[in-house]
Amino acid sequence: MTVGHGEPACGYEGDRILDGAISTYERGLLENLARRLPLWTKPDQLTVLGVVGSGLAAVGLIASHVSLMFLWLALLGLFLNWVGDSLDGTLARVRRIERPRYGFFVDHASDIASQFLLVLGLGISPLMRFDVALLALLGYLALSTYTYIKLHVTRSIQLTYFGIGPTEIRVLIGAGLLLAMYVDLPWMATSIGSIGLFDAVGMLLFVFALASGMAMFVRDAKQLALLDPARRVAPTEVRVTGIAPQIATGLAAPEAVSRAAL
Repeated sequence: MTVGHGEPACGYEGDRILDGAISTYERGLLENLARRLPLWTKPDQLTVLGVVGSGLAAVGLIASHVSLMFLWLALLGLFLNWVGDSLDGTLARVRRIERPRYGFFVDHASDIASQFLLVLGLGISPLMRFDVALLALLGYLALSTYTYIKLHVTRSIQLTYFGIGPTEIRVLIGAGLLLAMYVDLPWMATSIGSIGLFDAVGMLLFVFALASGMAMFVRDAKQLALLDPARRVAPTEVRVTGIAPQIATGLAAPEAVSRAAL
C-alpha cells in the first residue's frame, strides 16, 4: 500500500508516515531489490503482480475447503502481493520515473481490488466467517478514508497506525495460514455462533482500526487547531454598502414598517 509509481502523492510535496514494526526495516531491502530488477520491469507490471497475487491468495483460500495444502498457494499469492504492492513505488523512486498523480490513482485503486479479493477469499474459506471478514474490511476502509482525509489536509499520507501497517497484516495472515496447515485451530461456541482464531483476530483488528482512527483524529485535530485557530470577531455595526439603491430600500423597509406600527 505504498504510494505506487513514486511520490509525492497526488502531486503534493508531502511526507510518507511508514513506521511499522516490520516495514521500518524493509525499506532497505525493497530498495536493494528495486536496483537489481531488470530494466524491462516497470512499476505498472508490479502493480498488476500485486493484484494477481491477491487473486491467487483468494483461490488458495477458497480451495482449502478441498485440502488445507492449498493454503500454500494462498501463501504464494500473499508473497506476490507484497512484492508487487511494495516494489512498484520503490522502483519508480529508485529510477526517478515517478508519476505522482497517475501512480497514486492506480496504486490505491489496485489496493482496494487486492483487499476485496483477499477478504473474499478469507470469508469463503473454512478459516473465517464471512461476516467477520467483512467487519475487518470495514475497519480497513475506515482507516483508508481517514488516511485520504489527512492527506488532503496535511499533505502527509499515513501508511501505518501505531506500528501496524500492510506488511504487518500480511505477516499476521501468513503466520495464521501456516498454523492452520499443521495445527487444528481452536473454535469457540458463543451467542453469535462459532468463532475461530481467524475470527477473533479479525474482530481485534476491527476494534484496533476504530480505536487507532479515533486516537489519531484527536491528536491530529489538536495539532490542526493550533495551526488553524478559531477566529474571534467582535460584533460590529452592519452596514449595507455596494448594492443597488432599490435593494437597500427593500432591506430597510421591514424596519420602517415596524417603527410605523409602534
